Formats: sequence, C-alpha cells, structure tokens
Amino acid sequence: MTYEQIEAFLAIAELGTLSAASEELFVSQSTVSNRLQQLEKELGEALISRAKGVRGATLTAFGQEFIPVARQWAFLWKETQNIKKAAPNRQLAIAGVDAVNNCTLLPFYQLCLHRHPDLKLSIFTHHSNEIHRLVQIHVADIGFVFSEIGYPDLVSKPVYRELMYLICRSDSPYALSGNASPVEPVSCDILAKSNEVYLNWGPDFAIWHDRHWSPAEDPLITVNTGSMLQHYLTTPDHWAIAPASVADSLCLNPVFTKRKLNDPPSPRICYAITNRYPSAERTGVLRDFQEELALFIEKESSICTFEEWMLER
Repeated sequence: MTYEQIEAFLAIAELGTLSAASEELFVSQSTVSNRLQQLEKELGEALISRAKGVRGATLTAFGQEFIPVARQWAFLWKETQNIKKAAPNRQLAIAGVDAVNNCTLLPFYQLCLHRHPDLKLSIFTHHSNEIHRLVQIHVADIGFVFSEIGYPDLVSKPVYRELMYLICRSDSPYALSGNASPVEPVSCDILAKSNEVYLNWGPDFAIWHDRHWSPAEDPLITVNTGSMLQHYLTTPDHWAIAPASVADSLCLNPVFTKRKLNDPPSPRICYAITNRYPSAERTGVLRDFQEELALFIEKESSICTFEEWMLER
C-alpha cells in the first residue's frame, strides 16, 4: 500500500470520477485507475462499483468504510515526512465563526500574541460546517463553533456560554419606554418583527424566536454575521438579538445599547473542536493554547466557563 494509491482513492471518492481525480493529481486517468486496482488487490475488496451503465465512481460499502482509514493513513504518512524536516515550530491555525473571532476571543488572540511573541497564529472565519471540515482535514488545528456535527474523527468540547441580549439604538423606544427602563428586562411583546435585524443564532434560538414571533412574518432584514448587525440598526425602532460579546462589541459605540429580555433565548454554548489525531508537531502548542484559553474564560466577565448543567433543558 503506497501513499499514491491512497491519494488516488481519496481523490476519486472526493471528486466522483476518475477523470476529475486524474486532473486533480496531474496524472493520466489510466494511472489513477491502475493505482486504484493495485490498492483493491492488496485490500482484497472492491472500493468502487463498476456496474454497467453507471456513470461516475460509486463507492462500495467497503469503500465508504475505508474512507476514514485512508484519510488517517495519508495523514500519518505526511506526519512521518514532517518528522524528517526541521525542528517543530510554534504555529497554530484557528477557524472560528464570526462572533468568536471578531468579538468573544478577539482580546484573547491579542493577549496570546503579547504573551507569546514566538506564537504564529493563522485565524480563519467560516461557517460551522466549513470549520468542522477544516479541522477534519487538518487545515485548522482547532475550531470554535456553536453547533456540533458528528464527524467520527473530531472531538467536540463545550468551553463557554454567553447570555443573549436585545441590541438597539440608545434612543430606541424599546430601550426607553414602557417596561423597558435601563434596569428592567424588555418584554418581547413590544418588539415588532418588521423592525428586526435578524440573525439565526442556531436551532434553539430559531425555536425560541418562532415561539414569540410568527414564522410567516418577515423581519426587516436577515444577515448571517454578527458584525453586520450594526449596519442595519439605523433608526430608533430597529432591533436585534445577539450574544453578550457581540452586544458588548457594538456597545463600544455609544449609539448602541443592550438590554436584558424578560424571556431570553437559551445561552449560546461554544464548542472547541479538534481532530482526534492531532498533528504531532502542533500537540504542544495546541495544549498551551487551550490552557491559556481556559484561564481567559475564567476571568472574562461577559462569558461563563461551561458546566454540565448548562446543557440541561
């Protein structure tokens, strides 16, 4: 079994055809086919179905089960090559959703760079499903998401939670009139959905939202990142809901304010995801990073360290 054989199989599984795999690997289609046949011969099982009239490369049941094994085999081969190279470095690739990278953990990233000048961070902002994929294929060493996807080779650990708040302009009637004094929670009943800058913060949030406002009614506008909220809170009657770190970031501008709700959504729980088979050269720096993160969360007033009871409904 060679790396080239495994590489050919994974390319076929990923791209769906031998021709696409050959283009990806810059070899002829016959070379890809030969490598696949050699691998199947060594394994004693067919990996690709070869039924007549079937276009594309359809994996057999064995082929489907072999994918995670092949990925791990390829990863270990690459790690073996890395061991032969220069001494380990202090690099770490982080993938997080917008709210984490630009609000919650922004001061933590800055603190890490100050305390550890030898640490080289690469920070990427993506949606949750993309982050799971990046960690799975070792493009990112750690990811921060607000939802879990069941990848067998990923480890998911809840690390903190954030309360959810109403955000509006400081001169908003939602913040200053009725029962919405600066110290009293705002009633959801006085919030008009037609004035909402809506961001779906996850399945639990969507269920809570539909309980208070009709799904048939449209919000003012729908956005997909916390950093976009500020651009549409342009009049006193516009409002949005966001976790504490996003709210606090916006409220650095005195134009905006945050208020508690009388029936708020469930707190958002952030999960750190890592690969079950981490890169050997990144293990130490990843451990140091996670220890620093735990200390930061413990001291940060806007977020809470995760505890098991927080998952209770």
